[in-house]
Amino acid sequence: MTAPRPIFARRDGHARRRRVGLAIMAVLAVIWLAAASRVHVNASWSDEAWGYAAFPLFGESLKIGDRVLFEPPAALNAPVPYLKTVRGVPGMAVVVAEDRTVFLDGEPVGRAKTHALDGRPLAAITPGIIPPGRYFLHADHPDSHDSRYAEIGLVPRARILGRAVALPDLPWIGLKGPLVGPEDVGGDMSAGKPR
Repeated sequence: MTAPRPIFARRDGHARRRRVGLAIMAVLAVIWLAAASRVHVNASWSDEAWGYAAFPLFGESLKIGDRVLFEPPAALNAPVPYLKTVRGVPGMAVVVAEDRTVFLDGEPVGRAKTHALDGRPLAAITPGIIPPGRYFLHADHPDSHDSRYAEIGLVPRARILGRAVALPDLPWIGLKGPLVGPEDVGGDMSAGKPR
């Protein structure tokens, strides 16, 4: 005759299966998140991180202050997406003063330079109201290539890759801070003056 199994043995088996099930679900969630997000190397010295992960927006509205990665216009032949902050949302007014200072709803955002670091001329954004589905994307660095300029303009939602989250420094493998500097684009940043 065999002895009956203790009740606690069954509970331990169920608990073990639950733990294994939770572990499998956690692994699948991490795999899904890795597939749904993308890692991008920071190609600008104007930000402090070496890279960013873009997490999908899932239809949520962008708000002022959100950091995003977006695909610049194809004509720019940019090798990587741009990282910017949402500064203007649909319905806000864009105004450009005579001195090329750009305003959003009366607040100054920054001044549009006349020339890029590589010497090509830059046109300021066309004034107007930001239409639905477009955003004014900006970075505080004076040499930021952003919505202040006509060639970037108001960015359509379809070109926004996702919300950006800075990746931590990994100095033991050489990933610490921005991986490029102004010299990598041929600019002369002496005394903070762009060419």
